[in-house]
Amino acid sequence: MALQLLVLAFSLYGIRDAFTGPVRFFAAQFKLQAVWFIPDAMSFVATGFFIWSFVFRRQSAWAVLFTLNIFTALILGWIFMSAPPPAVFSAIKMMVPIFLGFAFAGHSLNEVRAGRHLFLALSILSTIGLMLSPYIDYPWTGMTVETFGQTKAVGRVWWAGGAVRYGGFAGDSTMAAYMALFPFALVAKHYNQKLILALMIPIAYALYISTNKTAMGVAGLFFAYHVAFQFTSLRDRGLNIQQLLAKWSFALVMVPFALMILLSGVNLAEIDPMLFSMQDRINNTWVFPFTYMADVFPIGLIAGCGLGCFVYPMDYTTLGYLRVPVDNFYVSTYIMLGFPFIIFVVGAWLGVQKTKQYDKLLLIFMINVYAVTVQCYGPSTTTIFVGYCISDMFLTSTRRWRRRKRAALPE
Repeated sequence: MALQLLVLAFSLYGIRDAFTGPVRFFAAQFKLQAVWFIPDAMSFVATGFFIWSFVFRRQSAWAVLFTLNIFTALILGWIFMSAPPPAVFSAIKMMVPIFLGFAFAGHSLNEVRAGRHLFLALSILSTIGLMLSPYIDYPWTGMTVETFGQTKAVGRVWWAGGAVRYGGFAGDSTMAAYMALFPFALVAKHYNQKLILALMIPIAYALYISTNKTAMGVAGLFFAYHVAFQFTSLRDRGLNIQQLLAKWSFALVMVPFALMILLSGVNLAEIDPMLFSMQDRINNTWVFPFTYMADVFPIGLIAGCGLGCFVYPMDYTTLGYLRVPVDNFYVSTYIMLGFPFIIFVVGAWLGVQKTKQYDKLLLIFMINVYAVTVQCYGPSTTTIFVGYCISDMFLTSTRRWRRRKRAALPE
């Protein structure tokens, strides 16, 4: 029953993020705005389930570390940002989806047939929504909603290189592309592979329409990965290679830090105008929180500046004017959680050895590539995917470690 409820919560988030435009539009029309928060309520329950199951019962060291880290970061963020209640609640609401993903430790969404079918449908419908975007003016385009006093755009019209970045049913090109690709990757192994190959073509075209370069690059890697492990001799003996690729993908965690050290001040746009966004990240958005903390809050360079700082909950505080788009999951999370998060990432790397499921190993590889230029906070489904793919790291317990230590002691 617990697994079915976790799949239901994951699915509701997926529906909400894949159809942000119509959900917001019709909820406003029929005065049902509270419907938007149903998945959030379920994720709080899932967080409690995770803490009870893996912190108290199993006593997983990694679960204890991360939970304590989040608790102390919440207090630190409240102090650092002088955060009012809406900011504190927003910070908690931002983070609980990762606990929902964690709660899948030892299990896969694909174990529940209805969930598997739903996520394939979300991918197909997101693809259709993007493909129709150039020909249909969706009614939610340009719509805004107010949440806790902050106005948010639902259907944004973005431009890149003189071309429109279409948002499909999600209303946002980045999220529309994500929902076309990642749910598909999650379930792809469990369907007729001729169908999967056929679906890759419209998905690729939809990602092209979105103009999301990160999603297109990750899609290319996914297509090559999936074909290699489903249509070659690797299909029967690929677990070790999959685990190796997942482990090596964690090397990408160091990419933004290396780029800030090696290319700070370099005008990459002179080499290729397409590199301007990367230049901006290296010289401005990635580095700014570190330089700011070095000036006004040096301890934050080690301890972090707290849950929600330099992420969207900061907009609810008087420091909102300082927020820059820190478009990297590991950089933004380190800024919030500090040095303990580095230890946790080491745990995620070690946990790959416990992961045997094709979908989780594939998603570790894809998420680590994707997270180089995407924050993975905001649309909650991305945060859930991060927690889901590394969740098997919690299949250890401090009790087992204590038994090993006692067995090693001399009599």
